[in-house]
Amino acid sequence: MAAGRMLWPAWLILLALGSQVLPNDGNRFTYLNGPIDPYWVSATTPKLITPQWVGEPGIEAVFVLAIDDMRAPQRYERFLRPIVDRLKRYQGKPGYSIMTNRVDPYDPLLVFWHREGGSVEVHTLTHPCPLLQHGRLYEAKRTYDGCVDLLRRIPGPGPVAYRMPCCDSMNSVSPRFFDLIFNRTTPNGGYLSIDSSVFCVLDQADPDLPDELVVDPFGRPRFRKYIPVDRWMANLIYNYPYPYVIGRVAWEFPCLMPSDWDAQYLHGPNNPATVDDWIAALRALTVKQGALSLVFHPHGWIRNDQVARLIDAAEKELGGKVRFLSFAQALERINRNLLAGEPLRQPDGSDNGVRILDVNADGYMDVLIGNPRVRSTRVWQPQQRQWREYPLPIRFVERELLGTRYRPVCFGTVDSQGRVCMIYASKRRRRMWQWAEGGWRELPDALSELPATVVTDRGGRDGGVRLIDLDADGICELIDGGTVGGRVFRWDRESQRWQPTPLRLPRLVRIVDENGNDAGCRWVDLDGDRLLDIVFSDPFRCAVYRYVDRQTGWREVLVEERPEPMGRALLPPFVRLDGSNNGAWFRDGYLWIQNEDTGGRLTNHVFRIKLTKLLEPR
Repeated sequence: MAAGRMLWPAWLILLALGSQVLPNDGNRFTYLNGPIDPYWVSATTPKLITPQWVGEPGIEAVFVLAIDDMRAPQRYERFLRPIVDRLKRYQGKPGYSIMTNRVDPYDPLLVFWHREGGSVEVHTLTHPCPLLQHGRLYEAKRTYDGCVDLLRRIPGPGPVAYRMPCCDSMNSVSPRFFDLIFNRTTPNGGYLSIDSSVFCVLDQADPDLPDELVVDPFGRPRFRKYIPVDRWMANLIYNYPYPYVIGRVAWEFPCLMPSDWDAQYLHGPNNPATVDDWIAALRALTVKQGALSLVFHPHGWIRNDQVARLIDAAEKELGGKVRFLSFAQALERINRNLLAGEPLRQPDGSDNGVRILDVNADGYMDVLIGNPRVRSTRVWQPQQRQWREYPLPIRFVERELLGTRYRPVCFGTVDSQGRVCMIYASKRRRRMWQWAEGGWRELPDALSELPATVVTDRGGRDGGVRLIDLDADGICELIDGGTVGGRVFRWDRESQRWQPTPLRLPRLVRIVDENGNDAGCRWVDLDGDRLLDIVFSDPFRCAVYRYVDRQTGWREVLVEERPEPMGRALLPPFVRLDGSNNGAWFRDGYLWIQNEDTGGRLTNHVFRIKLTKLLEPR
């Protein structure tokens, strides 16, 4: 993978200090309001450790054995049986998952696997690589939806998880996939709750992991060495081996790098060094109290007795601290023990008003639940290893006659301790709260000097207000992004109010359009000074603005009009004419875009441009 300096992308600002956690990262909540990004986590992101959700004393880590590509159940039964029998001896009820293409839903093996602890999960009907390709979004949705609905016909609870075809060998994962396919429902009302397509790389940048776990006996990076070097590979996160949420309704359950495909590609099939590295990953998981999924196949790349060695290691070397679960078992425990019975998605697949964030800046994720049934703040107590509940003063979703009504709330921080604050502003209701010891504290005059047009909620649509730390001082600015050239406000600590500044968003730039859809604005540190520049690209133009200082604001670097809507320019649009996400993200010093127009047509199926190129004079 191309090496590059750590950058500060758009809606999540990745720290330039590697694994060192700043006392207050002012942008650690921006993922809650920004466009979908499957890669928003980093080593500095607050942890969601296994004891927070597994519900089983003594269990420090979870590993999901998830075999890919099933079409012939009998073949998979033969391959899996020695592994499953070893699981039974280790933990009683086994847990494993089978990522499935097209099968007979009434094959008795499928019911048998479910009853003994396995789960049959979605891998698309036809296994296209990449899923989004050759301009045919409808084909991608059809093979995904068709597999979801096919597996829902299996007697039992149905599938809960998805894995993207070829995610271990190419950039087949895209924000556009989550926006238009995963986070929606099938024509028959089906949906999933877990994606497991993003690969986690453990390395020496994590101070919790000793070198013996992340450096192999030859002195090479134990896990980085598996990243294919003959192609661009950006489907990666680093040193975050925990579940996390993508786009409010999707759990991401990261995969361990390497899969057995990556391993055989590096040093041949069935290599014992692969298993040694997997065992080292298990040991690292117990140190991190993490959870990952293993990607493997019955294609001759790894033997079933080698997979069973992982279970031997869990029992004999790790003292039984690892639990092997299926995705279905993991989801059930997350919903019960972490979310108090309130899953991310309502029965109709819509947002259930659950938000995962660190409210008190202690480095652990907490849970906010705000829906018609529950208003609760669940704060993790790391010393006691238990949850403590407090009231929540607002609902994030409401039930109405025509379905769910979204109530947009903006999250950020305005104090040096990094505690979260929430803003809700509509035409009729304007309130701000801050977390304090003992619960939420309302700041009654905080919004009194904001114009009435500054709203988070425009009739159930996003009003474009954002809390973003523009200048890396740990305190957010409030940006009115609902209009072109919106104003910027600063927090006044003495009066406890938002005060206007001379700054405005650059011409042409807004955060959301009149319908509350993403307008194409991304906040990125292009030059490494930790100040947030703007990269803007919509169907009609693209632009780059460099942040100068608090008095000057942003200076124009580039504005390029497209010859026609969605036409060619330096940058492809970040959003389409219908307001949908076009598949852009920022990683390793580059802007990447993957969608049905890049897949099968461009090198490595992605558009890529180095960020420093955007600052070059023209």
